[in-house]
Amino acid sequence: MVVTKRALGANYVTGTGLLLCGLFVPLLAGRTIDPPAAIVGGLGVLAAAALAMSGYWLDHVGLTGEQVWRVAIHAGLGIGIVTLGSLLVLVLTRVPDPGTSETTLLMSSIALGGTGGAVAGTIREFDRSTTTLTRSTEVLSRVLRHNLRNDMTVILGQLDRLENDPDDTFEPARSIRATVGDVAALSEQARLVELAVIRDKRRCHPTDVVACVKSVAETAQPDPSLAVETDLPEAAWAQADWMLETAIEHVLEAVRPQDEEPTVSISVEQTDAGRVSIRIVGGQLTPAAIETLEDGTETPLKHSEGLNLWLVRWIVRGYGGTITVEEESSAVTLQVQRAMPVTFGE
Repeated sequence: MVVTKRALGANYVTGTGLLLCGLFVPLLAGRTIDPPAAIVGGLGVLAAAALAMSGYWLDHVGLTGEQVWRVAIHAGLGIGIVTLGSLLVLVLTRVPDPGTSETTLLMSSIALGGTGGAVAGTIREFDRSTTTLTRSTEVLSRVLRHNLRNDMTVILGQLDRLENDPDDTFEPARSIRATVGDVAALSEQARLVELAVIRDKRRCHPTDVVACVKSVAETAQPDPSLAVETDLPEAAWAQADWMLETAIEHVLEAVRPQDEEPTVSISVEQTDAGRVSIRIVGGQLTPAAIETLEDGTETPLKHSEGLNLWLVRWIVRGYGGTITVEEESSAVTLQVQRAMPVTFGE
């Protein structure tokens, strides 16, 4: 069985809510509780029940596993902060022997703190998702406007050439075909960006990074001028999906040296921090490429390379991973969360 951050976060929130609901039963069943404390206790039960149900909701809403985990952390922080505050009040007021009413008030504040933390975390993660969607829309808009305008200009120019010189058809037809191919490739890139950002049709699962790297290296082999050197373990499993291979391929193209005999090396390592590191070393990256990969800085996108690097950033960040660029060695390192492979009995 694979334990994911989504499952851990959702189960933590649900379990905490159910535990708090169970603790309220003996408190509210007592006959010595004051009416005001009973009202507050009822609010606490509602908050605990809402917290328990929100765990199920988090597991089915459109948040990534990393985002669900962060919401659970917010819920835990809310519980911790309110608990410390309530205990501090009890100490300062010097309550010698807290009774049922005081205990009910304490439990209610804890439940409300957990629910408030979960709500705050959910709002923050949805705001983060909205920001990412807005940024992706801006990037796609700039790329599509620039590239499509240029491609249509080329096609119209070649059509004018055909009209003016009907006998010269070979070169214009070849140019039009190449330009239409570029438009089709740009459309495919836009589809990949949508998949990387929205992620409704994707779900992370244990993925063998070594197999992804081998596939990318084999795909690059038909190019006789490019040599791909690999340093790989037998296997390295990460919490990812098929788009990890796309990210590796685009980084390989970005670091490809502009030499007669270019060489790119790819190594995979499982770190002690629970991550899988993919290090790709090649030629010198442009400053704009470095800014896009590391900081997500908006730079002029004059060709598809810029969109490819944005795609890499969105894919890796969607896994909860990180991207590091070493300018001196021209190396790009992708780090993603490790995962245990699913095994079946023989």
